[in-house]
This record gives sequence, C-alpha cells and structure tokens, in this order.
Amino acid sequence: MSVPKQTNDGTREALEESLLPRVEIDAIAHETDIEKVNEVAFELYKEALSVVNLAAHLLDEAANVKGGWPRNQAICAGLMIRIAKFMVVVTQLSATRDRAEVVHALNRSIMESAVNLEFLLRTTEDKFFDQFVSFSLGPEGELYDLIKANVAARGGEVWPIEQRMLASINDLCQISGVKIEEVNRKYRDWGGGFRERLKTLGKEEQYVSMQRIPSHAVHGSWVDLYKNHLEYDPKNNTFSPKPRFKFVDARGLSPIAVFVLYATQPYLERFFWRIPEAGLLFLRIDDLRDRLLKVDRLHEKLMANKNKP
Repeated sequence: MSVPKQTNDGTREALEESLLPRVEIDAIAHETDIEKVNEVAFELYKEALSVVNLAAHLLDEAANVKGGWPRNQAICAGLMIRIAKFMVVVTQLSATRDRAEVVHALNRSIMESAVNLEFLLRTTEDKFFDQFVSFSLGPEGELYDLIKANVAARGGEVWPIEQRMLASINDLCQISGVKIEEVNRKYRDWGGGFRERLKTLGKEEQYVSMQRIPSHAVHGSWVDLYKNHLEYDPKNNTFSPKPRFKFVDARGLSPIAVFVLYATQPYLERFFWRIPEAGLLFLRIDDLRDRLLKVDRLHEKLMANKNKP
C-alpha cells in the first residue's frame, strides 16, 4: 500500500490519487457464483484500506506547520496506521485464498483497534487518552522492577542489556509524560474494559462476536484447535493433524471493512471538519459502506442456498 503524501492543501486531485478507484458492484446484483462475489468483496476491502490509509496521513494546517500531530490525535492516527498495516497483510494473505486461520487472528486485532479508535473519538474526555497511555506501561513497570531487583542482588552491577532496556523504558516514559515509579504494575484495562467501551458506543451486543469468539484464533484455544487444526474421527474418537488452511471469503473481509469505516468517519469529523475536501471522503465512506453491506448480504444469501439440504 502506497503512503499518501502528508499535506494540508486538501486538493480534490490529491485525495482522488490517494484512493483506489471505486469498485462497481452492479454487475453482481444477481450473481449466483459465490466465488465472483468473494472477488468483489476482496476489491472492496482494498478500497476501504485506501480510505483508512489516506485518513491516517492527513495533516491540517496547524499540524503541517509543526510537522505532526499532538499526542491525542497521534494516538488516533496511530491506531488507524496500525489498522491499515494489518489490513495490508490481510489482503496479501487473502490473495492466496487459503490462509483463513491467520486472517481471523488479524481481524481480531483490527476490530479491537477500531473499537478503541471510535471510543476515543466519540468520548471527548482526555482522561481516556491518559488511561490509554499510562495503563499500557504496566509491563514496562514490572520489567523495570525486575531489572532493578537483579542489579541490587549483584551489588549494583548493571549489565549492558539491562542498560539498554532501562534506557528504552525511560525514553518511553519521557515521551508518554509518565514517571515509571507512578505506573500501576497490575493489569488495568482502560475505559472500564472492552465490553464497557462497546457499551458506550451502543455496541455491547457485539462483544461476544467481536471479542470472545475471535479470541479463539488469537490464543489457540481448544475450540480453535478442534475447528481449524485437528481432524476428528467420530468412529474411533481420535484426532489427527489438519495441516490444510481454510479459504478466506467475504465473511472475513466485508464486515471488518465496514467496522473500520465506522471508526474512520468520526476521526475525520473531529479533526478535519473545517476542510471542505473532507466532504469527499465522507461521501466515499458512505458509498463504500453501502456497497460492502450489499455484497455481504448477497454473499450470505448464496451461503444459505449452498448449505440447504
């Protein structure tokens, strides 16, 4: 995926050049070949990626003068850049078609970042940005304590690798505006936890489908092993390896792209509403979301017909 030039000129031409062409879907309105629908979903996913990628690189006039964003906006842009990077890898894996198990794990990370992004944008309280930063430093706090304890046990001798790790922790804390001594070492989930963040967004009912079920793919739970990596023989009640990958289809692409676009729009609304050309991105997002949903509904219809006894 090409990186758009960061600019504040807001020209229509610059925006259009940074976005992939609009994917037409009229030709598949009555399609019965599910593979052709999967191909269109793949192209729509790439179009959505180009929208996120462009939005993540926008600079307004103030940011252009300073050469970057202030911290809170940088957190939002950083989440979008992370989403775009993961989406790039999903497109690369999906191009081979048979990498669904890995795509599922990546999708879980993409959705979590999208929820975090939308939560930070919809809730205008700076305390959640502060929590996002400070709560994430808990592991560094534990590592800092461990290094200090080991150094003390040696009578003050600091190994070179420990010097590097301590310097890295200190640099991170300085940039974050947090003192490592003040960081809570215990795990704390910011914003009240993922379920609460979804609840704030009016999406609590999606917690199971977006967080818990996809977590199987991330953690390699028994459910993941049984469904994706083991072959069960009910006759002998035994298991054998299942090395074959499953195919990626529209179900692993369209819903994720729609969800990401829902998180991208409030970023533009909050930071770029003064730029007239941002209206072009709003139109593209609305149009693209509509096309993705139409293709997703068609795919579900074909899947239902395919699975009829």
